Amino acid sequence: MKWSLYLGKPAGIKVFIHWTFILLVIWLSWMHLQQGHGLFEIIMGLFFLALLFACVTLHEFGHALAARRYGIDTQDINLLPIGGVARLERMPEDPSKN
Repeated sequence: MKWSLYLGKPAGIKVFIHWTFILLVIWLSWMHLQQGHGLFEIIMGLFFLALLFACVTLHEFGHALAARRYGIDTQDINLLPIGGVARLERMPEDPSKN
């Protein structure tokens, strides 16, 4: 995806994070500062955000690995501030395999 930073290739699937994710980090930090929170609260908020996106990444790997089981390769996984996208080569013909 255009404007994305390459993170790595676990399980042979390229993982990217979109640059707008930086805006989410800045916004979250700014909101903590506006509430009068200190450095500890900002770090904990960013840690929570990292855990949230780790779950999103695992979710997308679930799609990718399930597709692999049915012989469909995954081009890449893109992480966006609103979630993630696993881009498959094609959709399965049998709806029960979606």
